[in-house]
Amino acid sequence: MRNRWLIVVLSTLAIAGCGTGGAPDRQATPEQQLKASFVKEIADSGIVRDFKQNGDEVLFTAKRADQEDAKWRVHVDAASIEQKPGGTTPYKGLVKSSWYVNGEQIVPRGAQADLPLAFLDRGIAQECWAFWDESKHQWSWK
Repeated sequence: MRNRWLIVVLSTLAIAGCGTGGAPDRQATPEQQLKASFVKEIADSGIVRDFKQNGDEVLFTAKRADQEDAKWRVHVDAASIEQKPGGTTPYKGLVKSSWYVNGEQIVPRGAQADLPLAFLDRGIAQECWAFWDESKHQWSWK
């Protein structure tokens, strides 16, 4: 009986140690991490409400000029990483995105992004660079 109890306990511990079922999470690619950082900067801007993400697209409500409840949609079109010499560590990343407000696409005009300052102050725009902060192991948008 004691051996049977020991087998049950050890089996239970082994199953619990394997997680909650399914395969373990796969590590995200550097490009996916860059996109996730970009999306987080949008969400953390301080003006975003009702934030929802579906893949490379985010939807939210935020102020635009005199419109308190403008409906925004941002689609991440591309993300690329430039490696440091030697190719082992990221140096900088580029994110290109399409922005829409109330269904109308915002097209940058030269150096003007025509986005709220809350995004621009965070280094976020339709085409923006992030630099890899090696000490913090994260992307820096400023």
